[in-house]
Amino acid sequence: MQRVIRSILILAALMMVAAAGHAEETQVEPAAPDVNPCAGMADGEVMGVEACEECHASHVEGMRMNPHGQAADDRTPFARDECETCHGPGTTHFDVEGNCIISLRGKFGETVELRNATCLQCHRGEARMHWPGSTHETSDVACADCHHMHSGKDVVSRQQQAEVCYGCHAEVRASTYLPYGHPIREQQILCSDCHNPHGSTGPTELKAASVNDTCYECHAEKRGPFLWEHFPVTEDCTLCHSVHGSIHRGALTRRPPHLCQECHMQYIGRDHVRELYDYDLDPNLVVSRGLLTHGCANCHSQVHGSNHPSGASLMR
Repeated sequence: MQRVIRSILILAALMMVAAAGHAEETQVEPAAPDVNPCAGMADGEVMGVEACEECHASHVEGMRMNPHGQAADDRTPFARDECETCHGPGTTHFDVEGNCIISLRGKFGETVELRNATCLQCHRGEARMHWPGSTHETSDVACADCHHMHSGKDVVSRQQQAEVCYGCHAEVRASTYLPYGHPIREQQILCSDCHNPHGSTGPTELKAASVNDTCYECHAEKRGPFLWEHFPVTEDCTLCHSVHGSIHRGALTRRPPHLCQECHMQYIGRDHVRELYDYDLDPNLVVSRGLLTHGCANCHSQVHGSNHPSGASLMR
C-alpha cells in the first residue's frame, strides 16, 4: 500500500514539474511600453512665435483671438513660450528625426496621456478635479477631441455643445428626436446642464451626487418630503422616465398601465389593478374601464407623492 501511495506522489510531482516547464515556454512577454516620440524635447531650444507663424499663420491668428494667446495675462501659454509652451521647443520640430513636436491631435504618434498632460499643466482643479479616473479619461478621450485650441473661442459653445457630444453618443441624438423628452434640440437644455464631461462623483458623470438630485435642480416640486411617498420616485427618476427622449407622454419608459404593473401586480385576492388591465371579465367588477381609460394617473394623480392626510393611495 505504501508503495502505491509513493508512486502516486512521484507521478503527481512529475506532472507539476512538466506543467511549470510548459508554462514557462508559452509565457508571452509583455508588450513594450509606448515610446514617447518627443522624449528628447527638454534639450531643444525655443524659437518664438514668429518662426511658427511662417507656416502656421492661421493658427497663430486664431490664438491671438483666444484666451490662451493673451501675452499680457501671465496665466496663459503666450505669456511664457507662446506656441512652444504646449507644443515643445521648435528646434526639435526640424532637427530631430520624426518631426518631433507635441501635436495635441496626435499627428506624430503622441499618446492620449501625453496630449492631455499638456492641457492638465494648467487646467486642473475646480470642474476638472475629477478628471483622473473619469469615464472620458479611462476611455482615452483627448481634450482636443472636443476642444479646438487654435480657434477664436476654444470653449465649446452652447450652440455647438450637443453636436460635439453626439459625435460619440449617437444613441442620445436618436432619443432627442422622439416626441416626448427634454428640449435638448431646442438648446433650452444642454448636456452640461446635467453632466460634467470632465468627471464627477455622481453616476454617469452627473454634476449632482445622484440622478434625483440632478432632476430636482429643475423639478424642485418633486423633491418633497412628502407625507405619503412613492418609493420609485425617491429612489431613481429613471425607473419611470427616459430623460433623453421617449415615445410615451411624460417621457415615461412605458405607457400606463404597463409601467405601473411592473411593480403593482403582486396583490392578494381580486384587485382592480390586475383585473381591469388584464381584461378579467369578472361580472362582479363594478369599476368602469371607460372611466379609467386605462391610465392609473387618472385616479392616482399624485404619483410623485402626497401631503394630503388622506393621500395614502396618492389619489389626492
